[in-house]
Amino acid sequence: MKKYIPLAMFIFVASACTTSPAQNEPRNVRAGGFQDQQNAEVGDIQDMRRTTLQKQGRTGATGAVVGAVTGAALGNQIGKGNGKKVSTVLGGVVGGVVGNAVAEQNSMVNVPGLEIVVRLRSNGSLITVTQEQQGRDSYYIGQPVRVIYTQNMAQVLPL
Repeated sequence: MKKYIPLAMFIFVASACTTSPAQNEPRNVRAGGFQDQQNAEVGDIQDMRRTTLQKQGRTGATGAVVGAVTGAALGNQIGKGNGKKVSTVLGGVVGGVVGNAVAEQNSMVNVPGLEIVVRLRSNGSLITVTQEQQGRDSYYIGQPVRVIYTQNMAQVLPL
């Protein structure tokens, strides 16, 4: 019975990490974000500046593999008999998850972006949209644009 206590604790902790939205909560909304709908507004560019954004780069399986091997090696140092086997497997699983998370965090890359201030024609309010610069985007002050809101993002596109 004692040999299954660490496994039961791991399963309990892992299941506590998952969340599901409450029944009446809107899904896919962040602070200041937008729901799962696509809306568009027309406006004119008032100001803009170049900036740098961080974007998720390419990740491989190396981080997860190294983490799993390291975790399994450390887990193998704990216990005897079947307890040693369980701690080795759990160490490998936890090490793989941690190694993958570290690899993703380290794979961030800088990309050129634009911070665009748009005055909306519908109500005259100003909004600022920061987006990745695509190819040869050529925006200019006074240019009429369409602001598209979709899936927690806003994007400025020329009309």
